[in-house]
Amino acid sequence: MRSNGDEHFLHEGGQPSKVIGARADLGTLSLVMCMLGLPANFNARRLALQASFWGVMLILLLTIMSNFINISATNQLSAYDDDWNDMSAFREDIRAMNIDTRSLVSSPLLLADIEDPRNTTYVLAGVERDTLTLPQFDEDGFITIASGNGFSPSEINAIVEFVEAGGTALILEDYGYANTIAEAFGIRYTGEQVFDTTYVAELDYNYIWMCVQSNPCGMNGTEVDPTTLSTHSRWGVPDGPGEHPCAKLDGQSLSESQAGLCAHHLVGGIVEYNATYQMLLNNITGLEVIPGVRGPLTEVAIRALTSNEATVDVNGDGEIWVGNEITPETPDRWGQFNLSIEACARASCSPSDGGRVLFIADGSALINAMYDYEGFNDGEYGETATLMPQNDNRKWALDFIAEALMSELIGEEGQPAENAMVIFDESRHPQSALAADSYNTVYFLLVYFTGEGLAMLLLFLILFITFEAVLIKKRDPEPWRHVFSIIYYGFGDANRYAYYSKVEKIRQVFLSKVRNQNGLNREEFQAMKANELVSMINDPVLAKFAVEASNRYTLEQTVALVKRIKAWGRQ
Repeated sequence: MRSNGDEHFLHEGGQPSKVIGARADLGTLSLVMCMLGLPANFNARRLALQASFWGVMLILLLTIMSNFINISATNQLSAYDDDWNDMSAFREDIRAMNIDTRSLVSSPLLLADIEDPRNTTYVLAGVERDTLTLPQFDEDGFITIASGNGFSPSEINAIVEFVEAGGTALILEDYGYANTIAEAFGIRYTGEQVFDTTYVAELDYNYIWMCVQSNPCGMNGTEVDPTTLSTHSRWGVPDGPGEHPCAKLDGQSLSESQAGLCAHHLVGGIVEYNATYQMLLNNITGLEVIPGVRGPLTEVAIRALTSNEATVDVNGDGEIWVGNEITPETPDRWGQFNLSIEACARASCSPSDGGRVLFIADGSALINAMYDYEGFNDGEYGETATLMPQNDNRKWALDFIAEALMSELIGEEGQPAENAMVIFDESRHPQSALAADSYNTVYFLLVYFTGEGLAMLLLFLILFITFEAVLIKKRDPEPWRHVFSIIYYGFGDANRYAYYSKVEKIRQVFLSKVRNQNGLNREEFQAMKANELVSMINDPVLAKFAVEASNRYTLEQTVALVKRIKAWGRQ
């Protein structure tokens, strides 16, 4: 191909023919746009396409987020709300002990960043929703997608590693999604409601007494038989390796500040510690040790049991039919079931000897209605016609915290450790506000993409591809055409005549050349009036050729037009 020096590059897809076809309507269109107060270069079609695109994106985003964000009318089991079914009283008692409390709203993956696991307690109560279904690496290094398991493999590993590093975990669950955490330690929630003869008669059969001791307590009529009460199998052993630290202060005359974490045992200024715990539970399930499974903590002990006459409504029909064998006529089970299991690094279960995790078969054991039964009965959490009986839920919970976070330094008996902290996992509780739940979800994704190996790899690939796309993107991706492609430089007059007969193509190239030479974009050029285009061309012959839609030109005329276009381009 030859070139005579001047080169211009024009858009082949510019569609300047629309300018010619729309000349008759330009005046009317401009008048309408002026009446509506729109600028002359306003492009309604482009605006409509953009609005449609963002509308579809919004619908897709809302559809995706609806699977992740759970807006609940009732928010419960939160340590930061003060309704009757929340845990604010427990948190306030911990803060009164001069122990720092934190909320975990994103993911347990953040437990890996705890600087002092030994003096940190992780509390998880009632996992009400599942984790997001996202790809990740499992413990064997294979890609997996967590679905219906409550916690991802990486989150479970973070909890296990936290406990192995010396941390303490308290898992309160019944029918939620925390079973995968229990299974990681060789324990399982059965997920079936357990009924027992040790129920609270003044309430109903859903409220069960759990005595934290080796043997279950019994009933004497409608009351717990005091002769069947015993002490905690570990805390209540005098001078034993697992004796509760508050027992060492028993009988001492101390002020509330001196008693510290044992202040709830003060009676008349004297510490009166006892390891008897009669706890109230509601809608309980069962716990069992998985046969043949060895968890990361080798010492597993049963801390509380039902009576020998407990039953399980296996088929969920609301009726109990039991027999010596499970048959269609007697489908339900009966016997003794575990209500609390503790897994520890050492047999003593002392926090100084390693981490531990305690499972209880009721996610609501520490809600305000039962933990602070006096305040609940006095109407502090709203009016109620139900009165909660006296129980030891508060005493047991504070003793659990005291053992985990008490200082071991000489002279600091009863005082919290320097870095004592309790973390409440709020990440699996649905929020009643869209903004709050959206924040938790976004925070979870942030933690996921910065703490999960596969997610970080995916994020790196996405950023790499995005940057590459930016680098290789052209300023204008439309195909280009050399202006001199309208002039035939081949051999043979027959081909030349055929090429010069394409009048519309010549007109398109000329209009593109006019637009580019005057620095106009497509929208500005299409919005021009006919008289403005004629003035811009400043050539009567070429202006008539550009404005008129006629294609009736002879071969000699088109050759002359091409030469004139070529000369106009040099001006």
